[in-house]
This record gives sequence, C-alpha cells and structure tokens, in this order.
Amino acid sequence: MHPLNALRRGWAPCLLGLLVVSTTVFGPVSPAAAGEHADEEGHAAVDEHGEAEEHGGHDSAARRPPYVAGMVNWFFVSMLPGEDDAETYGLELDSFFDLGPYRVKNISYFELADYPRQIPGQPPGNEDVDPGITVNTGVNDLITGFWASRRGKPHRKHHVAWGAAFMFPTASNDSLGSGKYALGPSVDYEYEHGRWFAGFIALQQWSVAGDSNRKGVNFLMIKPFAVYEISPQWAFTYVPYGISVYWEKPSGENIYFPVGGGLQRSFGKHVNVSLQGFQNVLRPSKGTKYDVRLMLEFVFE
Repeated sequence: MHPLNALRRGWAPCLLGLLVVSTTVFGPVSPAAAGEHADEEGHAAVDEHGEAEEHGGHDSAARRPPYVAGMVNWFFVSMLPGEDDAETYGLELDSFFDLGPYRVKNISYFELADYPRQIPGQPPGNEDVDPGITVNTGVNDLITGFWASRRGKPHRKHHVAWGAAFMFPTASNDSLGSGKYALGPSVDYEYEHGRWFAGFIALQQWSVAGDSNRKGVNFLMIKPFAVYEISPQWAFTYVPYGISVYWEKPSGENIYFPVGGGLQRSFGKHVNVSLQGFQNVLRPSKGTKYDVRLMLEFVFE
C-alpha cells in the first residue's frame, strides 16, 4: 500500500492527536526554554540554536514547568534485495521536566510502517519472523526513554546523562511489534566543540511481561548522531535509524550497522530539513540493505 493511502485510513489524525495530547500535557516551550532542546537526532545546527554556548540549558537551576522542546518527523525508505521497498513514517517528541534537583529529558518514538513482508529486527524489538503472521500496515511498539541531569550543572564539552528506556506493545499488528513489555538501562552522551555536535543514545531492552506465545526481547540499540556545521544554514549530518544488536540471534543474523550520511538545511532557528542515505554493511540475510531518510525537525518556541 502506498503511504498516501494510509492517510485515508486515519493514522495521520491519530499521530496528530498524540502530538496535541503531549503538547497539552507538557505545555508550550517558552523562548528561554527553547535553548534546552537537545536530542539524539541532535542535528539542529549547533550555533543556529545557540547550543554551542548554552547547550542543554543546565546553567540555570531555576525550576520550570514541563514543556515539549521539539518534534522530529521522518520518512524512511528501506530497500529490500529483490523485493518492494519498505516505507516508514516516524514521529519523535522531546520533552523536559524537573524532578527534585534533576532536569529529566524524555524522548518518545512513534512509527507507522508499510512493509512488503516481515523484516528481522524491524521495527526495533521485533526480532521474530513468524510465517504464520500476516503483514499489515500499522503502528509499531512505543519506545520511550528518560535521562536525568542535575539542574544548575554547566553543560560542558562532554555531557553524560544516565536513565532508563521502556518499550510497550502498542503495535497494531503482530508483524510490527514484539508483543512484549520491555525495559532496561540507557545512557545519553553528547559532545560539543567548535563546529561539531555529536553523541549517541544507547539503550538495552529485556522483556519482562507480555504475550507468552512470542519470543522474549533482548536487544541493544545505539542511536548515534554527528553534525558538522559548514555554514549557518548547512551541515553534514549522520543520523541513521540506529545500530542494533539482537543478542539471542545467530552470529551474522543479529546486527544492523548503517554507514552513510547526508546534508541538513536549517531555516532559521526552529526548522531543519535533512536528506541522508545509508548502507547496512552488517545486516541479517533478509534484512534491509539500503535506507534513505528524509527528516524534518521543529524546535518549538
């Protein structure tokens, strides 16, 4: 099914509803708070956002109400050898809230996938390929993470925040999810110096409950990002879907490792568009070989 047909089936209003609910709960971003936006998609041009001087916004210990800091949308096309392409529309919401002496960052991922067949390791956590499951277009499992940093602590060249990540079996079809509740530790690392802004978010997930007829979840996902600013409007960028390792799969069938990158164009301080291409140099034999990612980022103010 072409992705435009999915619009007629009502998934877009559902994702828009999620955005409205999140914005209602966390509130809009004030101009002062907007400078705190920093996520693993992290590709907002460093100086364009004023991040080089005040990245992370931890210079002030003042408490602030919860707020949504940004939204990232992406359209992903994955080339499967000898078959039709797989298409994914993604939505990421970034928010912050204060908890005692800590400022907590939250990132939540939603995706709508249209696959010609089951794909091992895609969406994340779905390592099971069951010939008895019919493939349908729909929403995948929700992945969300929380990372805490002490308020008032300056955000220096190297920044590390520890936290936890969770996965919920929200998939609309068994072919798009694990059927499991999962959780595990996570870390958010950011490096910022000169024209460079880079880092990664790593999360390990183990299943703790869910459908007893589905295999357990045990995977590591690393979402790296690297941005090199060429000018105030342009930057080289490397923001892949992610590196993933499925610990219980056989060697040679358990890793996705993408190599590639692209260009980002910034339109003022609050809108960024990028186009990137990747090759999975390590992948399962029936996994995707090439990916093309078109990404649109909004920084709210």
